[in-house]
Amino acid sequence: MATASSTDESISCNICLEVVTDPRGLPCGHTYCLTCLQNHIDANNTDDTFVCPNCRDVVGIPDSTQPTSSWASQFKRNLALVDAIGLIKQIKICGDPRATTQQDPNRLVIESSCETIKKFSHFIEHQMTSDIERLQRSVDVSATQTAAQMQRQGDELIAEFTTAVRTEMEKRNSELETYRQSVNNGIVELFTDVNRLIDEIKECLKLGENLLRSASLSDMKRHLSKFSKIQKITTDYLATPRPEFPDLAITLVEPETTGSKTFSAEIGRISRPDVQSIKITHTIYLPISIFQPDVEIKRKSDRLKHEQTINTKLQSDTKRPDLSSILVLEGHDSNKIIVADWPNKCVKSFSSQHKTVQSLYRTTSRPGDLAKTRDHQVLVTLPEERKLLYLNVQDDIHLMKTMTNKTKYYGIAVLPDDNMAVTGGSSGCVDILNQRCDVIRSIPNNVIANPLSLTVKGDTLVVVSNTSNIVTCVSSSRQVMWVSRDSARFHRLLGVACDTEELVYVCDYGRDAIVQLSRDGEVIRNVITQKDGLKQPLYLCFAQDKLYVTQENGEIKIFGWSQT
Repeated sequence: MATASSTDESISCNICLEVVTDPRGLPCGHTYCLTCLQNHIDANNTDDTFVCPNCRDVVGIPDSTQPTSSWASQFKRNLALVDAIGLIKQIKICGDPRATTQQDPNRLVIESSCETIKKFSHFIEHQMTSDIERLQRSVDVSATQTAAQMQRQGDELIAEFTTAVRTEMEKRNSELETYRQSVNNGIVELFTDVNRLIDEIKECLKLGENLLRSASLSDMKRHLSKFSKIQKITTDYLATPRPEFPDLAITLVEPETTGSKTFSAEIGRISRPDVQSIKITHTIYLPISIFQPDVEIKRKSDRLKHEQTINTKLQSDTKRPDLSSILVLEGHDSNKIIVADWPNKCVKSFSSQHKTVQSLYRTTSRPGDLAKTRDHQVLVTLPEERKLLYLNVQDDIHLMKTMTNKTKYYGIAVLPDDNMAVTGGSSGCVDILNQRCDVIRSIPNNVIANPLSLTVKGDTLVVVSNTSNIVTCVSSSRQVMWVSRDSARFHRLLGVACDTEELVYVCDYGRDAIVQLSRDGEVIRNVITQKDGLKQPLYLCFAQDKLYVTQENGEIKIFGWSQT
């Protein structure tokens, strides 16, 4: 090969630095001698690829299945460069002083220049086309890569949006089920008086059957007024026109459309009917029981008088009972008293009439609080095991099911919508749980500090704070309704309960007293004190206008209203 001069650098091989022989062009636009390129491929190929000696681009072999010795020849010959090299050689020969010609020198120069320009134009065009193809190829590759990236991000966005939609649907379905239960429960509550009337009718018929079967004429005469009373109430009820009830519907309100272009997984909000707007036109003047005297109770002035005491200690108890909660299930003949005995690890059932234990259920750890469900099951918290027990107490106490909590809960109350309010969690707040024991919302510690015991008052919660002796009334949506205004007079508050008129009662353990509060949290008076035989009260509940109080000595004190 002839050595390339400085003017011939554009046609020289970057490997041998000589004028290119049998030039072969790579996709990146650089050209090399066939022999130089083959030698470079032999020395540098990796996985059927090699790098351009000039720009270091990775180049693939067009057909790697062919013999390695033919790989360089698979690249296209640069014909424009071949023509250019040949023309340059002709020019050099024409310019050699030893070359003789009979033509006019000027004409020869012009002809040679035109031919050179023509040949070089093809070479320049070939280079330009090669450069354009290389640049466009890089654009195509980057566009393909960008499309793949957009597809990946799009897939991630679709997956994220799908998850958000699924989460929103699960949330709305849970809300729909809660509203359905709440509305149906509200419908049942509309007929509370009617249900009471039906129960009284059944009780009256049962009494009538007994009187007709075995009672004397004097017993019949003594109960005659009761039958006249229930007959009049029943007749008046049937004579009153039945109200026309509207159709109730739970609907989905679609979200408002906005100009925003951002994604939103909002499906809409659930709209439930206002059951309370339905008015039952029947007015049933029914006493608490037709088998009890019609006595008007003045809860703000009448006193609670001690009626009986039940000792809950059993022979099988290894320790003195410490009743951490009390619950009363109302019955026709007598009430059933359910207590949680903390140190003896059991739930006991007593009859208020016979003062004897009816049944006993041993728990695997110390039981905390009790609550009654709408289907008359009893809930028991086991804070040490983070469990919640569902017990059937109709006859013997037996376990229906067990739910596991994520934290330790002590106090519990069942809300009107069948959700549960619990205290004693690790975060020190009141948690609202659904039927699966999932936390729906929390009432934080800065709203109710150190909550201990709680009870339901209408559609609100009344909560006693453990350390500050404060009583707080709060809605399940965390709105504070009132805070007790005379907390300084309390010494140590424990249990809390409400009567049928939604007056609030708390156990003041430190002063041996039961304190009565108004519906809006104002202290009214001490309704029970040491003078009534009360000592170290723990927890309490109301049933049929009787107050049941547990004491530290393991006794249950039962109080009834009497006129002053």
